[in-house]
Amino acid sequence: MLRIAICDDDVLFTGMLENLIKEEALANGIEIEVDVFFDGSMLTKYVHLGNLFDLIFLDIEMSQQNGIEAARHIREIDKTALLIYISGYEQYLKELFEVEPFRFLSKPLDTAKFSRYFKEAYERINENNVYFQFNFNKEIKKVALKDVVYFESRNRVVYIYLKDGREEFFYGKLNDVENELAGNKQRYLRIHQSYLVNYDYVSTMNFSSLVIENGGKSTTLQISEDRQKKIRKQLCDLASKKAGGK
Repeated sequence: MLRIAICDDDVLFTGMLENLIKEEALANGIEIEVDVFFDGSMLTKYVHLGNLFDLIFLDIEMSQQNGIEAARHIREIDKTALLIYISGYEQYLKELFEVEPFRFLSKPLDTAKFSRYFKEAYERINENNVYFQFNFNKEIKKVALKDVVYFESRNRVVYIYLKDGREEFFYGKLNDVENELAGNKQRYLRIHQSYLVNYDYVSTMNFSSLVIENGGKSTTLQISEDRQKKIRKQLCDLASKKAGGK
């Protein structure tokens, strides 16, 4: 199920876009659920209540709360939702970089471009819907890797911190977790012998630590001295790829 939001104060346009989304989903056999909002504040309130989306089509200029301000509020809760902005954006480039948009569409819509972006978004979301499986008390469990904020190893126990605030744990080695995720497209950084961090939740870093933002809460984790140079290079490489939409 692909959860999609449309946020635009143009009622006629939202109806047309919703129909395009449903037609594209039907043509590609994609199960979807679409919610429509006519102002950024309506969308952000809904997200803050715990209703998350995989893909959000967001107008920039709206009469109440604009799309950039709405995206800032959404990013406090959800770092992974894909944002496709609709309308001109050149004058907003600096602000837009902060909220990491996935693609841009102009009005009137180019339907061929819309179709291509929709498929690209679906492929990106599918890449992220990969699970990490572990055993605890003879029970097999799994968590979506996109929802894992970071792994922590303490006293032969690996703790999994999830974006909804839950914690899971199992007996094992963080080295084994790192090796298992090495070939996965979800980006993880081994910043310390005890920490394996999901890049999508990293907000800032300095020479010896980085800050993770999740659900409006900040967590500072230390980068071990022997890994600092490598981590800085990895973060720069990942940031440049993300900015390029890769």
